[in-house]
Amino acid sequence: MDGRLIVLKRFVEALGEPADISSIDSRKRFQKAVYLGQLAGVDLGYRYSWYVRGPYSTALTKDYYALASALAAGDQPPEDKKLKPALQEKLAALRGLFTVPPDVGLDEPAWYELLASWHYLLKVSGLAPQKAQETMSSTKPHLVSYISKADQELRQRRLLD
Repeated sequence: MDGRLIVLKRFVEALGEPADISSIDSRKRFQKAVYLGQLAGVDLGYRYSWYVRGPYSTALTKDYYALASALAAGDQPPEDKKLKPALQEKLAALRGLFTVPPDVGLDEPAWYELLASWHYLLKVSGLAPQKAQETMSSTKPHLVSYISKADQELRQRRLLD
């Protein structure tokens, strides 16, 4: 297995995420988990642009299909190839972010989409909160009522400072 794919596999493992990409929801979840994981200071070099379901990386898409293919062929990363403990800790510290709060009526893929989209609009696109909310209202109306909760969760982890 290629070194880049080993790192990607270990990265999602450290986040507590599955490497599954068998459905649109699982691919959305994978995309957003890697986006959010990179915010912890573990930059894999994936760059994102705005897409229908929020931040999207074409390079990551290519890599997760290659990873899925390698895993399906029985190719597993060597046991001795792990992320450095400091990186594992940074990623593990984000795990709570991926738990949908009890007062949020979204499934996990939608929650991840909300978190990543809100962060992207504010930090990458540089929109003021009002403009970001208008963008969310026009492109993702089903997520709008939970923006304040996503904002709170991101700020609590210092991802929107």
